[in-house]
Amino acid sequence: MFRDILPIIEQLRSFVPDQLSERSFRRPGAGVIEQIKTAYRYLLVMGAGMILLLFSVMVPVLSSDSDFSIYNTGWNGCSRLGKDTYSTGSFIPTIDLSASSEERVVHSSFSEIGSDIRPSRSSLLIIGPDISFSREEGEFAHEFLSEGGLVLLADDFGTGNELLSYLNTTTRFSGRMMLDLSYMKSSKFSVTTEFFPHEVTRNLTMLLMNMPSTVVPSTKAFPVINSSKTSWLSLDGNERWDEDDPSGPFPILTIEKYGRGILAVLSEPSLLINQMRKEMDNGIFVQNLLGFISDGRDSVMIDESHRDLTNPVQVTNSFVASLDLHQKVGIMIALTIVFLVMSTELPRMLMGSVRKLIDRLLSEKPDGPGDARAPLEMVMERHPDWDRAELERLIRDIEG
Repeated sequence: MFRDILPIIEQLRSFVPDQLSERSFRRPGAGVIEQIKTAYRYLLVMGAGMILLLFSVMVPVLSSDSDFSIYNTGWNGCSRLGKDTYSTGSFIPTIDLSASSEERVVHSSFSEIGSDIRPSRSSLLIIGPDISFSREEGEFAHEFLSEGGLVLLADDFGTGNELLSYLNTTTRFSGRMMLDLSYMKSSKFSVTTEFFPHEVTRNLTMLLMNMPSTVVPSTKAFPVINSSKTSWLSLDGNERWDEDDPSGPFPILTIEKYGRGILAVLSEPSLLINQMRKEMDNGIFVQNLLGFISDGRDSVMIDESHRDLTNPVQVTNSFVASLDLHQKVGIMIALTIVFLVMSTELPRMLMGSVRKLIDRLLSEKPDGPGDARAPLEMVMERHPDWDRAELERLIRDIEG
């Protein structure tokens, strides 16, 4: 019987994958060593993955949703301005570490920090203040300007006039919303092309504003940017021009000498927020303004201590270990697949087997000596009393 089956075995060997034949003649020792190396690599990859998943990786992030805050990355924040100021190399942090916690980051007043810097080499930016200014802060601002400091006060309907009241200037914010017939979308989004020669207005052609107020300048202040001639102040808030409403143009940005220093007053702080910088020439204006503020200055402070306390700056933590079970399992499966693809021959073997299977399914089954069933039929014709099921099982075992 076995002598008759030998031809079957010989013909079936041609159907056995090459990988199986090669593996049969490898030295057992070499295969074991390769398997050990592969296992070690797998354990290293999986160990690294488990460490990342099981241990908490804390990433502290300062965040706030307060308008005009440099920690607010949203449309109404000034995070881009803070980043640009930091890139000048003159940014002075104002965080009070001794009073801060994970729930709230406390900022020191500029009057506390400014005592350690040279006014003639320093600038102070106050954008959209909400909290009142103390007399101590007003006195500091006066001395800071008198000794050569530069102060930019950008406000519309906040507490900026309180700080101005402590200074020897009559410059004030009108506190009224300015509307304009020259606008985009609505009269609240007014457009201006009224620029006076200054480094801040270099290369400007048009600015888009968002509900601006206006500046009432002192006799020493000169305007750098004005609203258009079709603008007006809405005294009753009805957003329509009435005969008693003051008509423009109005100063939007003024600059005045103050002692040995410079006081700049901007009645449209929205020009500095992230979203508005994308409009028209607003981005160019902000870059020009930052250059003016930081030119020749070693220290630039951005005041964050006069923000609304209902929107504090907080420290948020990102924990990798906070992932749920399904996410962790998914990451481990992904790591396993990457390991198999990069470190083993399994993908190549699987692709080879799939390719051969597809070829067999798509090709017609040949008749004759190349067909694995032909020798079986020959044996059954010679020995019809043999067990056909047993022979078929033997063929399946040989084919793998």
